[in-house]
Amino acid sequence: MALTQATSLKGFEWEREVALGEMLWIPGDPGVTFTEGDLVEISNGVLVVGTDSGANMIGRVDKTVVCPAAETAFPMPGNAYWAGDTSEEKTLIPMRPLIPVGTPVLKATFAGQQDETVVSYTAATRAIACTTGFGADDRPNGALLYVYEGPGKGEVNVVEDYDHTGGAAELLLICHRAFRTTLTTSSKFIVLSQTSGAVAMGFFGRLDSDAMADGKLDLTDGQDDGDFTIFMDFRKAAYYLGNLMLPVVRSSLLY
Repeated sequence: MALTQATSLKGFEWEREVALGEMLWIPGDPGVTFTEGDLVEISNGVLVVGTDSGANMIGRVDKTVVCPAAETAFPMPGNAYWAGDTSEEKTLIPMRPLIPVGTPVLKATFAGQQDETVVSYTAATRAIACTTGFGADDRPNGALLYVYEGPGKGEVNVVEDYDHTGGAAELLLICHRAFRTTLTTSSKFIVLSQTSGAVAMGFFGRLDSDAMADGKLDLTDGQDDGDFTIFMDFRKAAYYLGNLMLPVVRSSLLY
């Protein structure tokens, strides 16, 4: 795809091309062993070993990793493991994406995310009590979460489960992993999810764009059949989410 074709959509900016031998670090399912060469897919927002014939495969594991339990936090995005910080390395899986070299990676702002304030946080269960919540059980499952203010600022997590009403606790959001910093009532965060439907966006999530209108990626539509797929390394997630942007590729080139 030529540069002019790749950037012809209103609001999209050229980011880069997929490089030869490119590797992405993606959150792994807690407690799972990933073996070098495994085909992998995304389930509930995290990487899992592939279970079907390949229709949903997004890449291949580059190094054998035993993913630790959920009590181990994700690293702060941007940490350079090769510079000596290896304490949280095994929460992320090195993966070679199944996408052609030279594929254009574009970036654009997004809209439709939910903004929340922490009512309480329980580190042992990774549970955040929210203010108004997400409308119904499970709607934000698998969505990216970014803390933008207060304790935990800059941390990225992935939603594992959500109980809106009728359960042991209401408006309770469970994350896949503990936070490195204990969240407080001064912590504010965004979740790439909606209250009007089961639309949760995470790594390799598919979404559409209002490109012909305001040029933004639309978190209210798409999910399993969107024209664009989020193509992002965890270590760069805080930068993109903190600027309300997402890097994407055309879904037709991956799925």
